[in-house]
This record gives sequence, C-alpha cells and structure tokens, in this order.
Amino acid sequence: MKTYDHPKNTHYALKSFQLEHLENLCTAAQYWKVYEIFLNSVAPKSTVLDWGCGDGHFSFFLLDKEFSTYSFNVNNGDSYNPDGCKLKSFLRSKFKDSFKFQISTQGPTHLPYEDESFDAVVSLGVLEHVQQFGGNLPESLNEIHRILKKNGKFLCFHFPNKYSWIEALAKRIPSKHHHPSLFTKKEICQLNQNAGFTVKELNRYGILPRNELSRLPDSIKNSLWFVKFYNFLDRLLCSIFPILCTNYYFISRKPKQPDE
Repeated sequence: MKTYDHPKNTHYALKSFQLEHLENLCTAAQYWKVYEIFLNSVAPKSTVLDWGCGDGHFSFFLLDKEFSTYSFNVNNGDSYNPDGCKLKSFLRSKFKDSFKFQISTQGPTHLPYEDESFDAVVSLGVLEHVQQFGGNLPESLNEIHRILKKNGKFLCFHFPNKYSWIEALAKRIPSKHHHPSLFTKKEICQLNQNAGFTVKELNRYGILPRNELSRLPDSIKNSLWFVKFYNFLDRLLCSIFPILCTNYYFISRKPKQPDE
C-alpha cells in the first residue's frame, strides 16, 4: 500500500495560491485518501485525464508524480471555479509541455479526444455536477468510456452519498452549500453498468466536516499532529457508521470486450 508523502503534499506546494479548499492543512488533508487510492490503483507513467480539472490542483498532483497528464475544463469559469483553471500559468511554467490543457468547444458532454486515448480518467467532485451546467450524466459516462483504453480505469471521488449526515444538515441551513443530487450504491452501480463499465471498487469515506476547520487557530489547523489525529478519527468513525459518510469513491474498468 503506497502512502502519500504528507510533508510534500499539494497544500505546501500550492499554499501561496490561496485556494479555499487548500487554505490550511486540515482542509487539504481531505485529499490524502484520494492521493493514496489513486497511487495504488493506477500504474506509474500512465496517461491520465483530469476530467473537469477546476483550478488545477489535482493536475498538479498528477504532474508532480510524473503521470502523462491531460487537463480538461468545460469552460473558463463556473460557480465553483469562477477564475477557471487558476493554476494554468503556474503549471505551464513549472511543467512546460507536460501540462496539456483543453477547454470544451462543443458543449459540456463532448470530450475533444480520440477513442481509447487514456489509461485512466479521474473525476474529483465533478461527475455529480454535470447536469447543473447543461450536461447529462449518462452521456458524460459514455464519453469517458469512449476515450478510455480497453481495460482502462475511471476513478470517481467525492461522489455525494444520499445518506450523508452533513448533506442532510447542510440542506436545512440557509445559504449552506449542499449537493442537489445524491446517490446510493445501487444507483452508482446502475449508472456504471448502463455506460458499459464494470465496478471494481466502491466505498464510502469522509464523515467529519472539513471546510469548517478553517475557523480554527493556525497553530491547530496547520498542525501535522492534529491533522493526522483528525484523519485517524475520521477513518475510525467511517468504519463504525459507514452509511453516514459524506462521499463515495468508485473505480470502474472498461472491459476488453463489451460483455467481459
């Protein structure tokens, strides 16, 4: 089991860009599990699409780990990333031609890549939002299936759990962010099956709040000791009350043959 090298994670490298979700070590640590799962699921040097790359923070992780990285956004900015790919200039400067970035010119569903182009495609908090921006969830999955190589993997993270206690609470607080679409394990499996994917791994994670930790004193929210304890507690509670977790992650494979 590979683990992410915490002292060198993206929070430290990207701290100066003042990205809200990487504002402190506590909020940034929500991605440590994502990093670990990815490193244990995708072979080194693989060709990877960061689908809906947002501000570019996960593209940085991929490039820093020497994956052949392609970054894609639907447009220059949206309600979640009004500045578009905020790290675009930095990534081009640091990684030169290794950073390959494209914006959709044919609507929110179409992907400007040839059939069977990628070993892996990653969605980090993106798939559940496609319908909000004029897209279609089944059509998006079909496009991802098209551009994946045979036996390629689709890794989806931060997919909202229908029974999340945080989502239930946020829905009742005015102006508090919550996801309009939530999903069950059965629905996730059905979506994948309809698109021709085989689900290889499907689990819940993340039960403790993260963004609210930005209100803590700097000495706490940026303490590596505190963050490791908080992550430990989070994983422990997830194992006890999995149904209440905030997110699902799933890893699906495009079979070599349609019925394989």
